[in-house]
Amino acid sequence: MKRVLLLFVFSIVVVSTSLAQSFGDATLRVKAGTGYTHDFPGLDGITGFLEGSFSFASRFEGAVGVKRVMLDGTPRTSTVKEHTRATAFDFTLYYLPVQTEIHLIRVGVGYTFSSYNIRRSYPVITVNGPDKATSWPVQDTKSRTSGINLVAEYEYMIPESAFSVGLRASLFKAYDRVSYVGPFVAVRW
Repeated sequence: MKRVLLLFVFSIVVVSTSLAQSFGDATLRVKAGTGYTHDFPGLDGITGFLEGSFSFASRFEGAVGVKRVMLDGTPRTSTVKEHTRATAFDFTLYYLPVQTEIHLIRVGVGYTFSSYNIRRSYPVITVNGPDKATSWPVQDTKSRTSGINLVAEYEYMIPESAFSVGLRASLFKAYDRVSYVGPFVAVRW
């Protein structure tokens, strides 16, 4: 899986670079960041992402990215620590409503393909006459899912530099709906 991921990211960068050279004023951006993630059942953690985006029209960008989601918590019982581990591939189309020399605001919609490994615990109530017993068996699951990816970003381009910094907020599908907010660093060609 790691080799496939590395090959995937490398091929996107090579294709984007060659496309950027064929368009005069097109911009290629590579963004990396990490931030706080919340899974709606009550798990918290971090997500790291790497994304390559390419401007293909005045105010539009296309992007391909990969994310690693790591969430932990005890939302149902303190006896079982639940988790979500997911690797997600994103394909996103951005619209840039604000675009100046140093400020950039992006809103995007796309699709996420996620491969996840989760641990959950649900109550099992056993009734034996007047006695009731509750147990919390652990359920480990591995699978894949996909869903809509919504993104909003603010980016500040450092004057006279190829680097920029920004803040991203996102709602995407890892196992369940996951919200993300965090800073990023970008370099543009």
